[in-house]
Amino acid sequence: MGMSEAVIKKSLKVLDRKVTHNGYILDEQGKETQITTAMISAVCQQLLKQCRSIQK
Repeated sequence: MGMSEAVIKKSLKVLDRKVTHNGYILDEQGKETQITTAMISAVCQQLLKQCRSIQK
């Protein structure tokens, strides 16, 4: 294997890595609930609506 092939293979391995971050919230009983993309999107939409109503 040539040097360029080795570099390409190593680069492809780096690109294939998927970094994930997990967040959790706790309820009153201490039960963990994972924060999902849908939850973040819903909150962002709510904040956007509030900001738009303040501007009016």
